[in-house]
Amino acid sequence: MAKEVDVKNITGTARTVKDLFGNKYGLEYYQREYAWKEANVSELVNDLTTRFLDEFDESHERQRVAFYKPYFLGPIVTSSMEGIRYLVDGQQRLTTLLLLLIHLHHLSEEQGIDANLRHLIFSEQYGKRTFNIDVDEREDVMISILGGLYSFDTTDKSRSVRNIWERYQNIVDHFPEELKGESLAYFIDWLLERVALVEIGTADQDMALEVFETMNDRGLRLSNTDMLKAFLLSNLGDKQQIDKANELWRDRITELADLDKNADSDFLKYWLRGHYADTIRERKKGATPRDFDIIGTAFHKWVRDNCERIGLHNSNDYMGFVCQDFDRMSHRYKQLLQASWDLTLGFEHLYYNATVGITLQYLPIIASLTPEDNEDTFKAKTRLISAYIDLWIARLMVNYRNYGYSTILDRIFRLSKDIRNCEVNEIKYILVDRVANLPESFDAVKDFRLHGQNRWRIKYLLSRMTAWLESEVGASNKFVDYMDSQHKNPYEVEHILPNKYELHLDMFDSQEEFDRYRNRFGALVLLPKSFNASYGASPYEKKVEHYYGQNLLAQSLYPRTYENNPSFKGFIESTGLPFKPYPDSFTKDDIEERQDLYRQICEKIWDPATLGLA
Repeated sequence: MAKEVDVKNITGTARTVKDLFGNKYGLEYYQREYAWKEANVSELVNDLTTRFLDEFDESHERQRVAFYKPYFLGPIVTSSMEGIRYLVDGQQRLTTLLLLLIHLHHLSEEQGIDANLRHLIFSEQYGKRTFNIDVDEREDVMISILGGLYSFDTTDKSRSVRNIWERYQNIVDHFPEELKGESLAYFIDWLLERVALVEIGTADQDMALEVFETMNDRGLRLSNTDMLKAFLLSNLGDKQQIDKANELWRDRITELADLDKNADSDFLKYWLRGHYADTIRERKKGATPRDFDIIGTAFHKWVRDNCERIGLHNSNDYMGFVCQDFDRMSHRYKQLLQASWDLTLGFEHLYYNATVGITLQYLPIIASLTPEDNEDTFKAKTRLISAYIDLWIARLMVNYRNYGYSTILDRIFRLSKDIRNCEVNEIKYILVDRVANLPESFDAVKDFRLHGQNRWRIKYLLSRMTAWLESEVGASNKFVDYMDSQHKNPYEVEHILPNKYELHLDMFDSQEEFDRYRNRFGALVLLPKSFNASYGASPYEKKVEHYYGQNLLAQSLYPRTYENNPSFKGFIESTGLPFKPYPDSFTKDDIEERQDLYRQICEKIWDPATLGLA
């Protein structure tokens, strides 16, 4: 039995983000696992930015932010011991907020905004930097993130450290473009002053744990999923029906929950939104939540209020909804999840989209499916829709466009409505038209280059290109290996030209011009970390011969690759791709040629005709 808690020793205080990060926090060893996934980060960033944009108006003075609606991020539990405040509950949210503050710090420096965020991120004393969530094992990765480094070696690092690095990249990708201009300062003010949490604090660690356990166990509320099941089963005809539906529901929910903690509720949201939501909240101040939004927060209530629209009139309808529709559609979602985690023949585009964090891809796919679809129809619909999204996202990448959740949500929702319950041929017709009208194209590759915020995207594109090229000449698809940051010898983006301007004075008029050309897409390849360590700083003419032992895209720089290699030569002849070796030097003109080669490779990989979208 739990021990008695002395309420006099418990305090509850509302604190803004600025208040919270004005303190330092420690973590006990049992609380140190940072486990949030991309979906958690995406949801938090989307919730915060959407709430802010509800209030923001370009005509406002910054002082007006003080009157914007606040946003509540829930409670945290702390205990204070020997002058140190320990996070007992809430470290997932606070760690993510700290990462967001670092990203805002970088953005504000780029834009010349004096946001004064440094003291909320870390402090320095006697020459030592200490982050405001102070965990020894995280220090190196946090220093790398704060320093704006392009890469961090996560080999042999803990899962928490790997997650921190990956989730920061997600924040960079998901942060909306509309907040990177003049509105950035307003958003920072709002986040610091109008976003609040309630700190439940005590000076007794055991008491803090008791509070934490009470909050998470003793008073646990029924979930949306539980309440939806209760409503559906209450409308069934007899005990036999109820028992059958209850057993089936329990089995399917358990199967999904075994795959991922939130997979059951995620599925129900995708299914209900995809098949029944007709409206979505407008992205403007004062707009009210609509079908899509209500399903996201209280789908059990939405179903109860929309039985007629769903077609639930009598007990037989409810029985069919659970034992046929729910049963078959949840099985399809399970297949989609599994294929998005493991590269599977026929579902490759699903995996690629999952790799770049497009969780919204499930919405139009689920919307298109019907409980009556057989396996072939399921695969055909999934392939068409995931291939379209793959093509669209790749074009956004090379055009320096954002593809975060909030940025693409409206277009994904409209697509879902357009292809809801459609036949394969109807879906193809709709998608072909959408591809033809995409405003972005691969022509943008001619100006595409590496910069401080897109190294991960560059690595992804090079991985796709390299894996495609090798698979086209009969080798296995190594995309998973190329992207795997946990590989014993992970692949990295390698500059073909070493970072030594003094070696290229005859070619470039300035350091700025050298840097610009060196970072061009066509001047980059993907190589193992050990190779970069051994040869990365070597002059081009010294290291080019060593490219021969690497992947085919890197090999293609060296003349020997074109000798006694009939599969590669045949591939060049059949595709017309302008591959050529550069044996002695790699000049500005060579980089331009290579840049155009990369553009043409992208057009081959994401050719609408090859993807069935033309």
